[in-house]
Amino acid sequence: MATPGKNLIPSPELQAELERLATIVFKPKGAILFRRGEDVSGVFLIRSGRVSLALDCETQVFPARILGPRAIAGLPATVSGNPYSLTAKVVEDSELAFVPRNAVLTCLQRNPALCFQVMDMLSGEISDIRSAFKQNGSGRRAKA
Repeated sequence: MATPGKNLIPSPELQAELERLATIVFKPKGAILFRRGEDVSGVFLIRSGRVSLALDCETQVFPARILGPRAIAGLPATVSGNPYSLTAKVVEDSELAFVPRNAVLTCLQRNPALCFQVMDMLSGEISDIRSAFKQNGSGRRAKA
């Protein structure tokens, strides 16, 4: 994969809108923001500190990713409404802007330009994950 989390950094416009809708929370190192399989509650915009996104067990294809300031954790699940697919753990004391799922969806419904930005961010994530599978040979089919 390219730069970790690069697809999870919103445009200044999207960041400003999320900040406007957010509740600011402080989480210490070691805190869990959400666990893989939990029902979605919303997104966390990292204002300061660092957050790790990982599967429950680290794999060569999808190692833990460390996100820093401006990155968003929880975006795919928040948009889809499916449970979180990764676990987000605070790895450095962090100030976060939490935006509930319903506020994110209302924001995107009211502002198509921001909605398209989110679709572009998620498309980039999908492309990077597919590239990682291809580079690691995980996409190979078994010979018959």
